[in-house]
Amino acid sequence: MKNSSAKTYFEIHYDSVVSDRTWYRIKRALRESGLEVNLENLQIVAQLKRRNEYKKLSLKQIIYCYQCARDIANKQILIQGDTAYKELRRLSGYKAHRTTIVRWFQSAPKVEGKHFDRTRNYKAEELVTVFASAIIYKTKQAR
Repeated sequence: MKNSSAKTYFEIHYDSVVSDRTWYRIKRALRESGLEVNLENLQIVAQLKRRNEYKKLSLKQIIYCYQCARDIANKQILIQGDTAYKELRRLSGYKAHRTTIVRWFQSAPKVEGKHFDRTRNYKAEELVTVFASAIIYKTKQAR
């Protein structure tokens, strides 16, 4: 993939123009995290950077948190809500309040008007951003 087309693709998903300096930092963070500069990874990084709650972390830390969350979510095909809740408590160091954990589930699709239900079975790919939120929460608390 050519550098200019990759940068343009990133800017489209980031909804903003980035300087050449910022672009090279993004590419370096991807390489240092062991990721290729491809369409899928660029789209994920753009989505992560667009969220304002990650300002205290470097891009490399955000990518690492996302990778950890993806690895955790890939361990099981279906995860029951209660099991996911307990795992999120463990990941956040038992410091996150119940309301905070339930708020993380807002990225999961609604079923019967609810994002979170203890008896619902979630697909692993639905919980990647939920687990990423827990890991980022723990990383921010450690600072």
